[in-house]
Amino acid sequence: MFAIILRAYSYLYHLLLCLFLLGLSIVAMTSSTVLKISMLPWTGSELISWLMWGSIFGLISIALAVTGVFRFLFPLWALVVLVLMVQGYLLKPYTFASRTDFVSTLWLIAGALVAFLASLTLFGFRRPRRA
Repeated sequence: MFAIILRAYSYLYHLLLCLFLLGLSIVAMTSSTVLKISMLPWTGSELISWLMWGSIFGLISIALAVTGVFRFLFPLWALVVLVLMVQGYLLKPYTFASRTDFVSTLWLIAGALVAFLASLTLFGFRRPRRA
């Protein structure tokens, strides 16, 4: 039961993240302003492309995991998100505007860590159902 709750949290966390990033990339594509997210390794139109296709990949991995068609893709997605967050915010020279921003970012990374660990419950063995 606890694993199911963790898995639902993981799906919801990444669903919201993917929808946010997809919306951000669509707005950036349709506007004339240049999108800049300094914690990510891409810039300009390459950044918009990575955000759009990455979020679509994330949504597909969530859908495949929820339906049980190919559930092992979702933990890979969750790991990539966690690595990009840790690398972009903590390992690169990223500057935070205030202590509050830093603490909020740590909570975001902690949420991604819990979501990744929860996604690993997909590797659990399934018990045969009783008739």
